[in-house]
Amino acid sequence: MTETHNGGRIERVAGFDVGRVMTQGLRRRRLPAALCSDRLGAAGWLEFAFPQAQIGRDDRVPVPDTTTLPWRCVCQIVIDGLHAEQALGTGWLAGPRTVFTAGHNLYSHKLGRRARRVTVMPGRCGDVAPFDYFRSVRFEVHPQWLAHGDARFDLGVVWLDSDVGYDVGWFGFASRPDEALAELIVNTAGYPADKRIGTQWFNAGRISHIGTQSISYGLDTEGGQSGSPIYCVDAKEQRTVLAIHAYGGDAHNVGVRITDDVFDTLSDWVR
Repeated sequence: MTETHNGGRIERVAGFDVGRVMTQGLRRRRLPAALCSDRLGAAGWLEFAFPQAQIGRDDRVPVPDTTTLPWRCVCQIVIDGLHAEQALGTGWLAGPRTVFTAGHNLYSHKLGRRARRVTVMPGRCGDVAPFDYFRSVRFEVHPQWLAHGDARFDLGVVWLDSDVGYDVGWFGFASRPDEALAELIVNTAGYPADKRIGTQWFNAGRISHIGTQSISYGLDTEGGQSGSPIYCVDAKEQRTVLAIHAYGGDAHNVGVRITDDVFDTLSDWVR
């Protein structure tokens, strides 16, 4: 994960307002009503018949302070023009103006059309955008998702109208071999549509199955979290995204694995 602020970090002292420092000099904005409606649905719910799922007991927890790392690099996205109504998804910063997400948040095979516009809110917290909100200037999906709706390549990218990553930071990502993924503990955070709009929720669990193009895991998710990062944290507290969350099921949830080929595509997308 890339942290900004010229490498400076804050000492963690109980009671100190870290959020004030992290947003100092940045444009904190209250969001307009159009981005706060509780009638917004998840893009995944609108595209697919099957839901994302809680696995066993739902132990998701809200992220109390989205102005700190890594939470500020997780973005809620609001999608216009893809379905009959505005839709919700999640993405994550991967470069100064680059947000990765699920392809089905940007192109609907069910309807055969692209989104018209995407609004991105890094670290959204309720009706507040602590780092402002940004419009897409362009977006793309993986060619295999566009041409064939191939779930193995359900990937997309949004390029923003601002280099917000220099203020907020961004995730790193990597391709790892099967043996490095086996039973690995992974984390996720995103914006589920079954919770109060704009609230970010966290969960963690182990990888339960490794496919050639996907990984499955026992992490609780819901609609609206498509596009969330599935990431590991190493002994040095470095966070690395290994998959992009996309689908759910009764026994496990599924993300598009970052293979060598996917890594190359994502790297080419970074701006």
